[in-house]
Amino acid sequence: MSENVLWLLKGQRDAPGWHQLERDSKADRVELVIFDRAAWALIYATESPDQYPGLAPTEPPDGLYVSEQGQPICVVDRKEVPGLNHLLRALGEEAMALAEKTGDPVVALQRLGRAF
Repeated sequence: MSENVLWLLKGQRDAPGWHQLERDSKADRVELVIFDRAAWALIYATESPDQYPGLAPTEPPDGLYVSEQGQPICVVDRKEVPGLNHLLRALGEEAMALAEKTGDPVVALQRLGRAF
C-alpha cells in the first residue's frame, strides 16, 4: 500500500500549474500543506504529482519551509514534524550545536542552508 509523502513543487510565478494546483486544493483533490506561489509548494501525494504544467516535483530536503505569509512547516523524511527541536535533532549534532551557539534555531537552519 502506498503512503502519502511530501512532494516539493517548484516553478516560476507564472507557471500554468499554479492555477490547476489551487483548483485541485479547493476541490480537495490534493492535500496542499504550504504554498509560496513565488517559487514552491509542499503537497502530500502517494506518487509524483506530474500533472501541474511548469511545476517540477522533487523530494523536499529536510528543513524549515516558510510561506510568503510567514506560515512555517518543519519537514523530516518527507513528513511534517512538530517543530524546530525535532527538525534540529533529525539534522544531527552540527545543527543542534549551531542552534545552541547562535541562540536561535532559525538562524542556525539558515546558516546550514536548511531554511527555505
